[in-house]
Amino acid sequence: MDGSRRKSGLILLAALALGLRIATVCLLSDSMLSGDRAGPIGYEHARIAENLLAGRGFSIEFLGTEGPTSQQAPFYPLLLAGAWWSFGEATPAAVLAVQLLQCVVGMALVLAVVWLAWSLVPDRPSVGWVAGLAAAVYPTHVYMVTHLQVATWAALGLTLLLGVCVSRRWRATRRGAVLAGCLAGSLLLIEPILVLALPICAAVFWLGGAQDQAESRFSRRPLARVGLMAVVAAVIVTPWTIRNWAVHGEPVFIKSTFGYAFWQGNNPSSFGTDKIPKPSAESLRLEHDGTLAGMDRALWEARHETLYIDDVLLKPTGYREFAGLSEPERSRLLGSRAQQFIRDNPGRYAGLCLRRLRYFLLFDETNPKASNRLYRAATITWLVLIVVGLWASRDRWRALWPTYAVFAVVTAFHAAVIVSVRFRIPLEPMTLVWGAAAVAPLMERLLGRYRPIKVRRPAEEPHDPFGTAHVLKGPHYNRRARRRVG
Repeated sequence: MDGSRRKSGLILLAALALGLRIATVCLLSDSMLSGDRAGPIGYEHARIAENLLAGRGFSIEFLGTEGPTSQQAPFYPLLLAGAWWSFGEATPAAVLAVQLLQCVVGMALVLAVVWLAWSLVPDRPSVGWVAGLAAAVYPTHVYMVTHLQVATWAALGLTLLLGVCVSRRWRATRRGAVLAGCLAGSLLLIEPILVLALPICAAVFWLGGAQDQAESRFSRRPLARVGLMAVVAAVIVTPWTIRNWAVHGEPVFIKSTFGYAFWQGNNPSSFGTDKIPKPSAESLRLEHDGTLAGMDRALWEARHETLYIDDVLLKPTGYREFAGLSEPERSRLLGSRAQQFIRDNPGRYAGLCLRRLRYFLLFDETNPKASNRLYRAATITWLVLIVVGLWASRDRWRALWPTYAVFAVVTAFHAAVIVSVRFRIPLEPMTLVWGAAAVAPLMERLLGRYRPIKVRRPAEEPHDPFGTAHVLKGPHYNRRARRRVG
């Protein structure tokens, strides 16, 4: 495809992605203004934003104590505070402004998916087009821009970081190292748990740079570029960690709530998440009129029929046990309880891990939002396509291994600690490349676009079951390479 046609295709894809998201926001905004629902909420992010505007600083009531907090990463509360300041505190105009901004971010995410696919599978542009189209219309990604949550931003940040690290244009360059460092540092301030992906991204950047420069991977230049990437990321997050140290009196990396989250997912009453199923919540899942606004209203009502671990286990005691403890100390106390629970109940913990893995890959049954039919259909389709795509693209594992590693590490973490519907969203864009690897060759056949005749080299065998290339069997085709002796 020539440059002009590719540019036109990208413009149409971006327009489709942006149009679907804006239409969704407008439909849900109509229902909000008509009184069908109270409007989206920003959860803890919005409360911190309100405190910022009220002059109380980056603070919130957490585990019974009001004060400076590191319960959330700084990016999203600051974004909401800017919107509240510009358009009015939690007004429909302010909410709409954030949603429309997230529509643009969602559009950028679609283009980032195309770029990532073209970087990973450069010899098959159709994979990028199919992955981008899937990202543009994927119901979860379209709907998530309407919620005041950080998932859209985290997905874009992780996809861009992977794209820079695997791109032949950016890797092995000083500019690429600086850009990757900026993206890595920003990603930590958006969603700190994605720090798990940074060692993998750094390894990709290091290995790719050495290959392009035809030099030893342990020579000065490849290592210096990775070091520069790490330094830039550290410079970006250091001011926030200094603030945390000043506020809490001890070092705190971005957020202070790991022990708290670990306890939520691992205690005698836990179902593996921060919620407990309530019978009345299940009855709400089909009580809507089939429209998008009706679906959103049902999900909103279902959220308020969910019991939270804190409400059941902590609030009845009035948080008396946390009196006099700092925020990190409260979190560590709960974390130690989770560790004791695991030591006393290893079999129960293993069962919780398997349940969380099922929730992560399929449906979180403690969250009524995951009971929606459209969400479940989209999730099943996603899972089937990525499994088929993994098989179809198995001969490309050397190119795709960074996406495998990031997905596996983050999935394993959430299976071991705690899970929620939104935790999978940042990982989904890279998996769409896997699914596209299975669908794209079929699309090529349907469109009648075959690649040129290819002559196989000695001992080379085709591994693409959906390939469209006409194979001309050359000398020694399908013969194993023999090791030269002597």
